[in-house]
Amino acid sequence: MIKERKGGWQVWVDFYPKHVIKTQRTKKEMRERIAPYLKSIGKFNELEKRVNIMVKDAKESIKIIRNSNVPRNIIGNPSFLKKGVIKQKRVVSLEDYLINLSKKKKVVEAKRAIDKTIETVLELWKYGIHEKTFKFNKNFGIHNSNVVLVDFLEITDKKIKVKKQLIKKPWRKIKEFEKNISEKILDYWIDEADKNFTIKNLNKYWRTNYKSK
Repeated sequence: MIKERKGGWQVWVDFYPKHVIKTQRTKKEMRERIAPYLKSIGKFNELEKRVNIMVKDAKESIKIIRNSNVPRNIIGNPSFLKKGVIKQKRVVSLEDYLINLSKKKKVVEAKRAIDKTIETVLELWKYGIHEKTFKFNKNFGIHNSNVVLVDFLEITDKKIKVKKQLIKKPWRKIKEFEKNISEKILDYWIDEADKNFTIKNLNKYWRTNYKSK
């Protein structure tokens, strides 16, 4: 029995007690989902472009994961059931986890979760995988006290693209769209990301554990 269904820009997510089933939206559903947002920021003319990018990202990301030797527990133990349908372990979203800690003023525990998130990003680099959005609060989750990447439909295996992102430091924009986690915790995320997401570390870790299937 489905306990709950939610929808992001790219997928529908059906929640079960121990797992989730993600079904990719159709292009029509994607348009309907993101059109209001683009209208609100005066960029409705970008609708078709955005939809095409999301479809392409999902296709390329799934191909990367299928061909990767990355440990499956780091990415939520995905099973590809059929075209456009993915089964994964159910996790607590990092956002919900940090909001809860923020309300309880458990800053030490929140910092520990952020440290683990940084470690997971660096671990993914070892397998030539990079999550492009830097929405750590949305795309990562907690499972058995570990931080895992649960939304891997916007990843890249191109090192040059990662370098360009590291130069721009997009993680510093987290406060623009995350209003429910305390500023102290978000500042810690930004500081730790600044320290760890560097060209030096990228060169140090990138594909050090990679093996082509």
